[in-house]
Amino acid sequence: MNSKILFVDDEENILLAYTRSLRKRFQLDTAIGGKEALYRLKHDGPYAVLITDMRMPGMDGVQLLEEVRLLYPDTVRMMLTGNSDQQTATDAVNKGAIFRFLSKPCETEDLALALKAALEQHRLLTVEKDLLERTLKGAILMLGELLSMLDPASFGRSQQVADLAKQIANEMEMDNAWMMEVAAILAHIGIHTLPPTVLAKMQSGAFLSGVEREMCHSIPETGANLIRCIPRLDDVASIVYYAQKNFNGTGFPLDDVKGDLIPEGARILRVASDFVTLMVQKGSSGAAIQDMATRLAWYDPKVVQTLRGLITRTEDIDDQLPVRSVAFGELQVGQRLAENVETLGDWMVLPRNTVIGRTHLEKMRNFQRLGGLKEPMFIFDE
Repeated sequence: MNSKILFVDDEENILLAYTRSLRKRFQLDTAIGGKEALYRLKHDGPYAVLITDMRMPGMDGVQLLEEVRLLYPDTVRMMLTGNSDQQTATDAVNKGAIFRFLSKPCETEDLALALKAALEQHRLLTVEKDLLERTLKGAILMLGELLSMLDPASFGRSQQVADLAKQIANEMEMDNAWMMEVAAILAHIGIHTLPPTVLAKMQSGAFLSGVEREMCHSIPETGANLIRCIPRLDDVASIVYYAQKNFNGTGFPLDDVKGDLIPEGARILRVASDFVTLMVQKGSSGAAIQDMATRLAWYDPKVVQTLRGLITRTEDIDDQLPVRSVAFGELQVGQRLAENVETLGDWMVLPRNTVIGRTHLEKMRNFQRLGGLKEPMFIFDE
């Protein structure tokens, strides 16, 4: 568990006093001023707690706290200052989202108690983040693997959308980018409420009646309602709910939300989902991007621009990646398929670009026992 604390002040003697009085109880680092603090955070972090003075040359405490809040949101922030006017406190709370505001002089024991409380706050935040990003995410991705057994084509596509959406989110430095993977996997969970005939027509691009189109348009709402049953996934549900909303405000849902008011994750998921669909229809990424450019009112321009740069770099990398042929018995969890996996009867078991999970291996093993799989299989040698 991270327990590093960074003290920031512009007076070296004060920093030395902190170190002498607290070094036996805490893991302390110090920085003279805001610029050095940012350097330490970048090169020596992560830090569980940052505690800073207010009045410092170049960058004052509120400016530093604001920067740390944006760049290192998991670091618990505190202010210890002799400048305890109301405006300073207000700015520290509103701009720096601080955990505690302490006034100089501060007794050593009072400071120690505040630091212990801050470390405990960081521990709780870390546990919460671990629960969401690992435990809950892992359970949902397992659900995605299980659903892929029922409909490999749809959920193979979902995995491609999930990978692309997560990459876009990371490029755009979206907070909680892990949610994109979960949202993409669950975005189409509502399709299983459709009658089989309607689902088949939707997937093939056949003409849909008015009632059938209404059923299909309700998929995001159905999926969002199902996701809201899972604790702590309200933000993911909102992403799914607005995943078909056009940037200009048209489309589902029928409300006044448009532009940047649409959840950022939904704007990213819309672009990633349409791009993957158009790739299949048009046959190339260039044609897919060109098609999307004719409907710019549907998409967030910043997301499309990020996609362009990402696709260019990714294709350059994929073109250079060697493809390796392997026997079924050599496949391992985590490998990415370079070609579809098919039965000897030409039935697709898993689509290209699927990242193999344990349940995928079990599924292939069962098909191998029943009728056999085409071998060799092809994976990217990443």
